[in-house]
Amino acid sequence: MHKSKFKPAFLRNRDTALLLPVLIIGALILLSGFSFLIIFDDTINPFKQMYLMPWVVLLGIVIAAPNVYLIYKGRFNFFHPLVFAAWSYFIPAFFVGGLLLAAGLSQPFYLTFVEDERYNLPLTFVYIILGYGGLTIGFFLPYGKKIADKVNTRLPVWDWKPQNIYFPGILLLFIGIGNSIIAFGLGILGYQKVDAIGAYDGLIFLLTLLWLEASFLLWLSVFRNKTYNITHVLIIVLILATSLTKSAFQGNRGSLFQLFILIACAFILSGRRIEIRHRVFGACLLVLAIVIGMIYGTTFRNVKQTEARIGIEEYTENIGQTFDKLLDQDLTDNLSEGISALTERIEGVSSVAVVVSNYEKLEPFEESYGLKNNILIDSIYFFIPRPLWKDKPVGSEPRKYADLYFNYSENSFAITPMGDLLRNFGPVGVPLGMMLLGFILRIIYVSLIENQKFSFWRTTLFYMLLTSVSYEGFYGTIIPYMIKYGFISVVGIVLIWFFQPKAIKTIQVSNEKTYLMNPLFKS
Repeated sequence: MHKSKFKPAFLRNRDTALLLPVLIIGALILLSGFSFLIIFDDTINPFKQMYLMPWVVLLGIVIAAPNVYLIYKGRFNFFHPLVFAAWSYFIPAFFVGGLLLAAGLSQPFYLTFVEDERYNLPLTFVYIILGYGGLTIGFFLPYGKKIADKVNTRLPVWDWKPQNIYFPGILLLFIGIGNSIIAFGLGILGYQKVDAIGAYDGLIFLLTLLWLEASFLLWLSVFRNKTYNITHVLIIVLILATSLTKSAFQGNRGSLFQLFILIACAFILSGRRIEIRHRVFGACLLVLAIVIGMIYGTTFRNVKQTEARIGIEEYTENIGQTFDKLLDQDLTDNLSEGISALTERIEGVSSVAVVVSNYEKLEPFEESYGLKNNILIDSIYFFIPRPLWKDKPVGSEPRKYADLYFNYSENSFAITPMGDLLRNFGPVGVPLGMMLLGFILRIIYVSLIENQKFSFWRTTLFYMLLTSVSYEGFYGTIIPYMIKYGFISVVGIVLIWFFQPKAIKTIQVSNEKTYLMNPLFKS
């Protein structure tokens, strides 16, 4: 038998095998650095909160475990639900953020709200570990795959061609743009807020997601082609121009990062082979997207100053003033502001620690703020349209949460699913709630991606559902958002299906297992 037969799957994948030495070297450097710091006296140790380091390392091990397992099995890809959760939020916010906190590089004002730091900060890491651990256990429960296999046999098989996506995709794009313009005018989108939720605000917001869906679908159709022509160039220019314009109007520090995620997801899930040059180029783009996004978003907020709703003309003027200010400032000042904002934004341990420290003490006041039992309220009432119930309660309200826990209602602070579960159900709710989420993500992943022949509609639906999950926000909004995002995505998919040739419209259901061209999606 050939020697390669005895190699683990991750070594038979050339790109992953090349990545392994880099990971090992990086781990050794970190380990050496930590060992060097530990042996020194605390007086010259830059890590002033050294007691957090074992917890940070333990968290890193728990997050790394499923990632290493997937690499070993040759199934690692950045948009696997567990990998995506780790690298898009848990690693930067909690592992890197934990290092920043331990080093004393992150000292937000609300850290003073954490009583008995030496007890509550390590306890916060315990809940975060239970959260990601629960997500992992729930994902790998065998029942999720069994349910997904049954669901898969009942899903239609549509073999769409890239050239048949262009026209309906662009039509869907402009429908989403039109609704986004309306949403900006009403104060639903952008760096602004409405005083009261309108009866149709939710519906308008959902329709703006067609822009996101169309952009992903068009990128996907472009990447499915082996050769490119002028049509593809025009489509790329169109979706880049509209996406960058949208990012400018959002005034969001993470908008360019979200755009990068969209393009990267379309590229990887299109079935293309990921080579080293793609990784290097992607890493450079990622760094630029994060830093530039932080610089622009911070500057835009400084120019606009408040989230007060204003007219589109004045809003556009603020965008122009932002670019003028960026051009007038020295490059080093811009970079300094961007890095400072990134350091402040990335650390998520402190905000969760505020919940851990105070949720029992503030529980009696939550009802008066409309926050009590928000997970149950949002899970039960979300399916009732607001036009039918104009006074429908909103259980997960970021401003009220910020007012109660941080004494500052002019900003949205990260609560995370773990913090929300802790508030609602106590310590036992954290692993159980995250297990449920992992279980649902496994059903979605197996039904739409794993062991599936490439499908435009399945891949698009998967992207919309995957990115609907916010690991920074309330747990109570996750399942309602999944269902809403899924519904509006299906509406967009039906529109695309309507414009397909008659032969392709026929719904076929297959019980056979077929595989993507990309071996990363095999089980």
